[in-house]
Amino acid sequence: MKLTRIIFLCLISILLLNSCKNLIPTAFWENFESNYIVKNISNQGPYGGHRAMYWKAESKKTFKSENIIAFAKENGWTLTGTEKFNTENMKDWVENGKSIFPLTSQGFNPKLMEDNISEDFPRWINSNITIYKFKTNFVTIEPGTDNSIEENGFVIINNDENEMSVYNLWGE
Repeated sequence: MKLTRIIFLCLISILLLNSCKNLIPTAFWENFESNYIVKNISNQGPYGGHRAMYWKAESKKTFKSENIIAFAKENGWTLTGTEKFNTENMKDWVENGKSIFPLTSQGFNPKLMEDNISEDFPRWINSNITIYKFKTNFVTIEPGTDNSIEENGFVIINNDENEMSVYNLWGE
C-alpha cells in the first residue's frame, strides 16, 4: 500500500514538472541547437513574460529557415509571414543608446514605439536579417485595454545563417 502511494506521488510530481515547462511559451527553444546559444534572457510572472535568445555559429548556413520553421511548427507556433530588413532599415531600432528589437505590447513595430518594453529585447544581430513572424498559443495584451495580439513570436536569421535570435512577449 505504501509503495503504491509513493509511486503515485512520483508520477504526479513528474507530470507537474513537465506541465510547468509547457506553461512557458518559449522554453522549447532551449532545445534548438543548444550548443550555439550565447544569450538566453527569460522572465515569467503571473501575468505574462518575455524571452530573448541569441545563437551564434562560426559556420555559415548553420541555422536554415526550413529547419527553424519546422521546429517552431512542431512546438505549436504557426508561421504568419516573413519580412527582410537591411542595416539601414534597422538604424533607428535603438532605445537608450542600445540596439533593440522593436517588440512591444502593441506588437512588432519597425517604426519603434517608445514604451520601454523594447529594453527587454536586445538586438544582437546588426547585419541584414529576415524576420519570421509566428502566431503562438499565447497572446499579448496591451496593458489597460482589451487589445490582444496573437502574432507575438519572432525568429531572426542573418543572411549568412550563422546568427539567430528568438523574441517572444506574452501576457499583460
